Amino acid sequence: MKLEELLQNPIIGESELAKYWRVDEQTIYAESKPSNRTVETIASNVALVKSLNGYQPVKLIISIAKSPVPDKATRELAAKELPLTYSAMAMIAPNKLTGFIINLIYGMKKPPIPMKTFSNFEDAHRWISKADVTK
Repeated sequence: MKLEELLQNPIIGESELAKYWRVDEQTIYAESKPSNRTVETIASNVALVKSLNGYQPVKLIISIAKSPVPDKATRELAAKELPLTYSAMAMIAPNKLTGFIINLIYGMKKPPIPMKTFSNFEDAHRWISKADVTK
């Protein structure tokens, strides 16, 4: 599947942080917005994503937008909700530096779900389609 084709489909949800499209029954695609992440916006976004997939963890392909670093409470909430909301995550970095930073952060501590960084949608989609999400 090509990203251009996916984006022709209707948006299935939108929050202050991202727009969402359905890729398949197990996967959604998000284009993040360059907005400030707070406890409130993360909580609202988590509620939206959970509602999009019947309150079951979903595979996520996300195009990362540049945004300010969230505070500690927001980072802690996001970390707590990550495995409850997503079963795997493929992140599309806008440039090599962002990809390097993401890999560095997640290289220090093993993430609770399968995660990998990519430079394009097609590679991210190929990987997440094969991601083992069994616990």
